[in-house]
Amino acid sequence: MKSGLGGGNNDLEQLAAMGNYGRSSGHVAGQLTTKYCKDDSMTLPEPYFFECPVLKKSPDSWYLAKETVAIFLPHEWFSWLESHDSVSGASHLADFWASHNMSDPKLAKNPIYKEAQVFLPMLLHGDGGAFQRNDSINIISMRSLLSASNVATSQLLLAAVPKACCNKSDDPELDTMTAVWEVLVWSFQHMFYGKHPEFDHQGKAWAVKSKRAQAAGTHLQAGKLRGCLFCISADGEYFQNEFKLAGASHNECCFNCKANKSDVPYNDFRPAAAWRKTIVQHKDKTPTSHPLKKIPGVNGHSFHYDTLHNLEEGVAAHAVGNAMFDLVCRTGGFPGTQEEALQTLYKKIAQQYVEQGIESSNRIKRLTFSSFCNAKSKFDNFPVLSGFKAKHIRWLVNCMAPILQEFVVEEDPYTKHRLLVMENLEGMYDCMDRCHLHMDKATAKQFKQFGDMALLHYAKCSKISISASKLAWSTTPKFHWVAHMVEQAAFLNPKYVSTYSGETMVGYQASLAHACLNGTAPHKVPEKVAWRFRLGLHLKFLHGCEEIVSDSEE
Repeated sequence: MKSGLGGGNNDLEQLAAMGNYGRSSGHVAGQLTTKYCKDDSMTLPEPYFFECPVLKKSPDSWYLAKETVAIFLPHEWFSWLESHDSVSGASHLADFWASHNMSDPKLAKNPIYKEAQVFLPMLLHGDGGAFQRNDSINIISMRSLLSASNVATSQLLLAAVPKACCNKSDDPELDTMTAVWEVLVWSFQHMFYGKHPEFDHQGKAWAVKSKRAQAAGTHLQAGKLRGCLFCISADGEYFQNEFKLAGASHNECCFNCKANKSDVPYNDFRPAAAWRKTIVQHKDKTPTSHPLKKIPGVNGHSFHYDTLHNLEEGVAAHAVGNAMFDLVCRTGGFPGTQEEALQTLYKKIAQQYVEQGIESSNRIKRLTFSSFCNAKSKFDNFPVLSGFKAKHIRWLVNCMAPILQEFVVEEDPYTKHRLLVMENLEGMYDCMDRCHLHMDKATAKQFKQFGDMALLHYAKCSKISISASKLAWSTTPKFHWVAHMVEQAAFLNPKYVSTYSGETMVGYQASLAHACLNGTAPHKVPEKVAWRFRLGLHLKFLHGCEEIVSDSEE
């Protein structure tokens, strides 16, 4: 009986024999890679190797050198997708474009506008993750917006580059990540035009008789489908530091308008706010000098604000944290000592979990003072949730709304605004949850109203707290970005361009990179991660894992 690994009846014996039957376990990974990853019969793309400026360590210091680095090419993943519809979702492409609002500003002056039906929309994600005590790793991946597969099979690795080997320089010839992005952009360009490149990224001919030489000039997919980079999603830090977009540490903290931290305040959420008159229509322009701007179809509207960092870990985390602080630590909340009030609140939340049928994986397991404030000096800092996953914060919104209803005092506007913040946040989540990729016109309008009102009532709570000299209801640039997110929702449901799947991918690859260390030079880690990712994906598909439907909040 075959084991399903593709090698015949003795597969299990061969696996058992690896690493000298386990006595030399350090050799197993290399032997697995040689046996299963470098098999010419495999259809998965192979890593692409190119010379890149990297930092290397000598006994005394770090120095700059040109070394070979490995990445995966987007156009080769796109070609592979043709035989995996559950990963690409290509069978739903016609429905996607039929439902899409073609007044989407990212399509203005966009070369895909006139022949959108042949373009599969792809989402790019980038972020860093800790993979050892003193280093992080930059993980870049992509997935089809239409994919029905889980993260492990739909999020396709492009690059995994440790920070330790990254040289930063204003000279693009010496900057590590610029070199990586230039190759990725070259590949994305070929994905857009739908054909395998005839030469490598430097214009050199492919090695004779190589797979890439044999495929040169042919269509990526037999059906002549092409791929467009439709959405770019990341947290605010990555947008600012990697993509060079205006961000939280800048005075002008938004690349979609002229909002700032002085005369055009980003935290003014009124309909007549000054920044609303300065909203930028990017059309065919990209508000950055990053190499991504060279990809056909990419413009300023391609960058999407996501719910995980801006809503769950932004507005919702602050709103729920302040509400909890009120109920536990301030007068007018639960009776008894603060410790007793904390236990009462947790019991109330647990009761709401049951009444609303919220899944156990979305529930918090404990609640302490440090969950929403500094336990040692409770009144010296702004309350905000801490230590919870984003999906836990999202469902705490639903729990807190009915709890706050009990504390509304007719003659106290603050208690009314506090409740309305939570109810409008709850309304936003309801709109996202009941729609797929596209919201219908009425729901998109409702989503915008909920978002605008949540921010307005939050601002009211903040103003009342300031007048009472309380440290409460602080705002950050994330709140402003949510004000733009509600506008983007008219074209794509924010839930489906969020970073949940990308962040999960970062966690997977950071763990994989950690396992690949064992004294490996940082610039060699990308190659090791690439081969092991390929092996893992190969084995998953042999066992039919691509059929697992994804959970958008993994």
